[in-house]
Amino acid sequence: MAIKRDLSDLPPAGLAPDDSPRFISVLVDEWADARDDDKPTANGTPFRHSDAGKCARAISYTAAGIPRSDPMDITGVWNTSLGTLIHEQWQEALQRRWPDAEVEVTCVMVGADGSGHIDAVIRDYPSPLRSDAPWVIAYELKTVGGFGFKAAVGAARKGTPAEGPKAAHLLQAAINGRAVDADEVIVGYLAKECISANVARRFGITDDVGRFAAEWTLTREQYEPLADLEAERVAGILDLVDAGTLAARKSPEMPPGAEVTDPETGAYEVRLRDEDSEVIVTDTGSTWECAPYCNFHTLCAQTTTGRIPVADAVEVAVSLGLTKKEVAA
Repeated sequence: MAIKRDLSDLPPAGLAPDDSPRFISVLVDEWADARDDDKPTANGTPFRHSDAGKCARAISYTAAGIPRSDPMDITGVWNTSLGTLIHEQWQEALQRRWPDAEVEVTCVMVGADGSGHIDAVIRDYPSPLRSDAPWVIAYELKTVGGFGFKAAVGAARKGTPAEGPKAAHLLQAAINGRAVDADEVIVGYLAKECISANVARRFGITDDVGRFAAEWTLTREQYEPLADLEAERVAGILDLVDAGTLAARKSPEMPPGAEVTDPETGAYEVRLRDEDSEVIVTDTGSTWECAPYCNFHTLCAQTTTGRIPVADAVEVAVSLGLTKKEVAA
């Protein structure tokens, strides 16, 4: 075989990839086969902590045992599997630094029938505020996309303040912290794509670690009210399900009084009652929480607004061919 003397006979720029990768896809297929989206909650409870901040109707479907009409697709499996790998490496590094740190700690929700896992609990962290008893930190680690990370740290657009962690991430961290009576909770973000050096300079990020990592610490006084509000909301949703009713399509991400009217687009209306008790629409908008991200959006689109009987949703689920044991029964 002749040795190439120059680059002129290499494939031209713009060479298209193979139609079907034969080897890379093996990894993705294995991850998909191993994934169980319907695994039970940590303590067999109807609510899992990782669903904190979600739409009340979505929480209701899960609590009622109704299967997902729109399970995670292969790109979702890829993203979450990458997140799992990063979590595992971070937890190993954490325990090398703090050998007594506990990881994947099972916990039970305070104020509602929920359970979950905390990424890490450090029970002996030195604190200048107290020396006579252990200082407990509950840590929640999230892997996020590049743009989401930029928005969180204030590097998405000039003149736009940092958004901080997503509300759902804060609520999950808060109820986890409440469960172990933590002195502080920390939400950590690791980006799957680094902020470029040029962009980092423009936004005043001088630390290279800050191009892909950030943390937000909440004191007990800050996180406990969040945990209690979410526990109250979840308890109300579960009470409805126990009574045979699914909650309306509402979430903490939407304005007060808003309810999703079209689960396929996320369109919502803010409805209030006037002095004559007539319902009036005062505002409209849309939420990202519905299609394509919600695992129930196809089923939900065939149900009505407001609270609905569990039996109605079961009937729709059966018509869609969703045959999970609980529904078939």
